[in-house]
Amino acid sequence: MRTPAPLGPVTARGIAAEAAHMIREAIMNGTFRPGEELREGALAESLAVSRGSVREGLSILEREGIIRTGWHRPATVIPASRHHARSLYRLRAGLERIAAQGAAEKAREGASGFAEPLERLRTALSDGVERSGVVRADLEFHDAVYALADNAPLTSAWQAIRSQIRLYQLLRSTEPETGYDSSLVSEHEQYADIVASGDEEAAGRYAERHVESALEVLLERLAD
Repeated sequence: MRTPAPLGPVTARGIAAEAAHMIREAIMNGTFRPGEELREGALAESLAVSRGSVREGLSILEREGIIRTGWHRPATVIPASRHHARSLYRLRAGLERIAAQGAAEKAREGASGFAEPLERLRTALSDGVERSGVVRADLEFHDAVYALADNAPLTSAWQAIRSQIRLYQLLRSTEPETGYDSSLVSEHEQYADIVASGDEEAAGRYAERHVESALEVLLERLAD
């Protein structure tokens, strides 16, 4: 079995939460790949924490949907598949449509909130940061849509699938996409402009199509 590089000791800000954070980031940076086992003993040694803390951390990640566990079976990173991606992104498209409509309604009342996430996205692309940084900036824009919509149950639903979306976005970004970077900012600028216009139906349609387009590209990268 492959021995992963040490993840580093955790800090005291909540051992289980910190363990979950570090394991999550290791999954996102490819240290642990989709379908790979996560063994409590090895993780505890690498993180310099107890197996109980690792177990609690893995429970957090299971609730986020990026790992799976079973009775007397080791935890594993979720396997990437076209079937799962379709189900996940179709759910995301529905949530995003509602969020964009809610954000457009708030925009008519004078609310805003896209300047900073758009600037972070531009900076991530212009500075040539790692793909994980671009994906992070992309998702922060969508976080801003949900924040502007100001709908707590909707935001909770988004947070419940966000880590899974992040993992799939990173899998999508493992290979260059022609024109992807050049269009990424303009697509999100258009998204922000439509929301800012206050046109709820237009915002909902654009948001849904934005997610569907991402799914189309992702499916080209995945095997059944």
